[in-house]
Amino acid sequence: MAAIVHPGKLDNREVAKKIKNWLNQKGFETKAIEQDGTYAIKARKSSSLRAIVGADRAIEVGVRTSGDETRIDVRQGSWKTNAISNAAWLIVTGGMNLAISGWSIVIQKELENYIRKVLDDMSGAEEVEL
Repeated sequence: MAAIVHPGKLDNREVAKKIKNWLNQKGFETKAIEQDGTYAIKARKSSSLRAIVGADRAIEVGVRTSGDETRIDVRQGSWKTNAISNAAWLIVTGGMNLAISGWSIVIQKELENYIRKVLDDMSGAEEVEL
């Protein structure tokens, strides 16, 4: 799990919207839930092949304000359960599901980098040369 903390309160709805749109553009099926200004986004890539090999990975993102900070939590999730699918299909697929698992870690890192950029852009921070 990755926790990305930004010093300052940002518009959680706008942050969540940008994250959901990024995931949609990457071909994920997404759903979002809001409660008391806190947002949860769940995203997955689904296909018959992924379901068959037990590699239907999901990413879960939480967007909330904590004190004077905006906090984004990103973790590997599951539309069902990732751990069970890995154990059950490792031998059957000869490790194919683990290759897809590795891909999901790459996507998560890309998402984390995108989130950092969104937070910087929304706060007006810009890179400077020193």
